[in-house]
Amino acid sequence: MSEIKKLKQISYKELLIEVHEVYELLHKISKSDIRITFYISTSLIPYLSFVCDSLDFFHEGTNKVHSSWYKDIKGTSIQKIIKENRSTLKLYSEHKKNKVIPKLEDDTSLFNNFLIGDYNLKQKLVIKLFGQHDLGIYSFRNIDYANTYQLFKNSKALYTINHEFKGSVMEEFTMVLANYISQSTIYPVSKIPNKIFSFPEDFTHENVYFKDSKRFNAFSNKEDKYWRLFLYNYYCQNNFIRNIFPIVLGVRQNFYFRMKFCTYLLSIKGLDLLSNKVPELKEKHPDINELIKIRETIVPIKSDLRNNLFHYEIVVFHMKHLMKKKISLSK
Repeated sequence: MSEIKKLKQISYKELLIEVHEVYELLHKISKSDIRITFYISTSLIPYLSFVCDSLDFFHEGTNKVHSSWYKDIKGTSIQKIIKENRSTLKLYSEHKKNKVIPKLEDDTSLFNNFLIGDYNLKQKLVIKLFGQHDLGIYSFRNIDYANTYQLFKNSKALYTINHEFKGSVMEEFTMVLANYISQSTIYPVSKIPNKIFSFPEDFTHENVYFKDSKRFNAFSNKEDKYWRLFLYNYYCQNNFIRNIFPIVLGVRQNFYFRMKFCTYLLSIKGLDLLSNKVPELKEKHPDINELIKIRETIVPIKSDLRNNLFHYEIVVFHMKHLMKKKISLSK
């Protein structure tokens, strides 16, 4: 067996371990208080898509379960929706620096259109004159872990199918993800307690003018005002991984650490993109420079480790490269 094939088998085995962790997470949610699942279920969609997209990669060309087995949703393939939902975890870090703010602005406008889609003329006049609450913010023990803009972005692929959110479409896609994961797991459900033990009282939801400073309105601001929303999305995503995964859902093993590391790398990349677009950020917050430098020492931009983290792709470190390094050092 070739070395590359062995590495692919190791990668696939690791993926299956993490698939099972996610399967147990879903099993736990299905047995828990529906009030809690309401607060966290939409946030989970990109993470479920993450493992399903990875399974697609390894299942490609085989007769094992993969996304092409499932019917299209409103003419859009499941595989495409999975990929688009998976990519929402990146929170614009995949864009070039000159595209980040315009893309955020476009999506904010789309989100606003969704929010006021069924408003009558009088209601639209009121929000034009007085503004509107920008965000629904979800908190766990007073720590913000999600907001409605971020959740809209997570579900944007489903929204663009219909130009409206239909519960049936969301439910159909979520059921596909859950079925895909359950069909792919090879381990039995563990005997540990399989319910969420957090209390509904730990969760709160409120509509706010985004972190109110003189009635800030995210839908009618100039470009610089999008900085806060950009950074706030990363803040919520990090809090979801750091708090909801381990404390509420009991996800504390391989998948948790993978997602924690991925989120860290994405957050620093997001900071780097934004600080290049908005140079005064580094002047006001010099710690940003230090964070970016530290990130480079942990996982250099050209490192193969990133691919392994995001795509379960263990890469052979070529001896030729090692010999070149050795020769240069000996000189």
